[in-house]
Amino acid sequence: MFIENYRLENMVGGQALSVVPYPEISAEDWKAWQAFLPVRTEYKLSDLTKAGLVVRLGVPTGAAQQIVEAWRHFDQIEIWGKRNLYKDPIAIGLLDSQRYLICRWGMDSLLPFETIKRRSGMYRAWNMLVSTVNKEVFAPAAAMLTFWGSVVIWVILSLLLQ
Repeated sequence: MFIENYRLENMVGGQALSVVPYPEISAEDWKAWQAFLPVRTEYKLSDLTKAGLVVRLGVPTGAAQQIVEAWRHFDQIEIWGKRNLYKDPIAIGLLDSQRYLICRWGMDSLLPFETIKRRSGMYRAWNMLVSTVNKEVFAPAAAMLTFWGSVVIWVILSLLLQ
């Protein structure tokens, strides 16, 4: 299990440089993260317990500890992942509509963010394709194609078997 903690050690002479000890996520970087990890799981502060994160979501203990320690800095915490939350998710904190990166984790080595950013167009295209396939509009179209495909095959076979 790989866990990356993004908490900043931002004390200078005993004074904190920032109220939030986590890096802000820029608008451009957020687009790349959203393309890579399109599914959000949102928790209110009252829902965040280490045991709850581990048991309900399968968050590793180390990442759950980081999330629980970070909650006091944020109005809300979100976990973003792929359709399967076990694939390289991230935890972000929200404060005054600004996003901060708390931690990320995964079973295998984590993909570097520069690679994620470079491939974000490909991830967006894939997400659009998957969301189209999942829509209710797609099901009738697929059924119609299956029906007409069957008719065409039946006609071809009946012509060949004459």
